[in-house]
Amino acid sequence: MVLAALVLVLEGEGLPEPLGLRGFFYGLLREVAPEVHDQGENPFALGFGGREGAPWARVSLLVEGLYARLAPRLYALEGEEVRLGPPFRVRAVLQEGHPWAGVSTYPRLFQGPPSRDLALRFASPTFFRRKGVHYPVPEPRLVLESLLRRLEAFGPLKAPEGVREALLERTTVRSLEGRTLPARTEVDTAGFVGRVVYHLPRATEEEALWLSALGRFAFYSGVGAKTSLGYGRARAESA
Repeated sequence: MVLAALVLVLEGEGLPEPLGLRGFFYGLLREVAPEVHDQGENPFALGFGGREGAPWARVSLLVEGLYARLAPRLYALEGEEVRLGPPFRVRAVLQEGHPWAGVSTYPRLFQGPPSRDLALRFASPTFFRRKGVHYPVPEPRLVLESLLRRLEAFGPLKAPEGVREALLERTTVRSLEGRTLPARTEVDTAGFVGRVVYHLPRATEEEALWLSALGRFAFYSGVGAKTSLGYGRARAESA
């Protein structure tokens, strides 16, 4: 039940490109887990960031078996050159010691204190597939439905029906600060980046626990569409 986010510290010019990063990762999948391509929900999310001269790429894995097969392959890349659009040399592979690296488990998501407020920082453009188009507004139902779907697809727990209804029907926005940025996909897209505080009024302890757990899960799963291109990278913050 391991959740893991591994960061490849890179050396090279510019930043990884979304399609280049996905192509590189899919090449690894074909080697070690070709069956993943046939799944409906992706048991992984990708990301990239950094600044000029200090780029990085990120692979987040939602299934322990996939982590067991891919992690050795990723660690073996240290010192090697990879193409993520432009070429980069992999200086290090980290699962701790970087703001976007980490390891957890599904049970641990539910061990932190519950809260009626969930602050999410959307660090890369985030959008949702809605009525056949990409929609860049992080509405509570879209965000929480995305997280619930992935947690239930790969984790051991299902949200009780009453909890699910409360999360999707009653959660509102306490505050929002951000903007839209272009996102490079197969079509012209824009996504939201910024900070949103969601609030679940009159939440029971169980409902608040699920809201907080979904926030912790967002760090690994991403939110919304095209997380395989590095979009929807998000993390919970203090509300």
